[in-house]
Amino acid sequence: MSASPSASASTGPVECNEDDPQVDKNLHTSLSGLPSKIVAGSGFHGFQLNVNNTGDRAYQRVDLGVFAAQMDEDDYFIDTSHLTLQYKDPSSGKWVDISLDENDEGAGYLGYTAVKAHESFSVDMRLAVDKTAPAGLGYAISIGMYADDEGNCVFSGDDSFYQFDILKAGSAPGTPGDAKPQGGKKPLPKHQPSGNTKIEPQGHLAQTGSSSALPMIALAGGAAVAVGAGAVFVVRRRRSAGPGAAV
Repeated sequence: MSASPSASASTGPVECNEDDPQVDKNLHTSLSGLPSKIVAGSGFHGFQLNVNNTGDRAYQRVDLGVFAAQMDEDDYFIDTSHLTLQYKDPSSGKWVDISLDENDEGAGYLGYTAVKAHESFSVDMRLAVDKTAPAGLGYAISIGMYADDEGNCVFSGDDSFYQFDILKAGSAPGTPGDAKPQGGKKPLPKHQPSGNTKIEPQGHLAQTGSSSALPMIALAGGAAVAVGAGAVFVVRRRRSAGPGAAV
């Protein structure tokens, strides 16, 4: 593809253009180790956000995000009120909350970092479901995103979302394996939350400068749509106005 990250200095965040989103097949994000079953009230469950650059290009700034939600299988409305999502800051070793509030412009945002040619690294994550959560279906997605020289949004090439079962408190989960990528196209909600947190993964050398167009990762709120054709499902959030409210 022709898109390339900008090397100019940043003067502050600006939105990248999502009218014609592009996909970079050399830049991949994925999740690993997320359990396929989580019992409500069973504490935190660790997994990893993985970033892999298979190409010869270095990216000066890639913004990363992870979003998780519980989903009603009948009407596809999502609920994040029972979930707590955190990442481990590679520099401090402290666990940091990732907002899942659909009304928060920064929901799902993790941070940005440079990515060298042929570089791979991971960021530790963990997810908890509180004991009051009803049994149902959950999903998680990862997103990598940058702005090219024309200010267009370019997404990482991984299209997968990860589905897991939420079991009611006190259930016996047995020995669940890892949640498997579902293929197809992952849901990308249309709102663009801003974020400007720098992270430095372990073993990763920081680079100076950043893109002149700082992408606002589309992770939460509103109607979720898939990048490209073949959407698996559309996620809508339940509005406070009640079941009769428009979405």
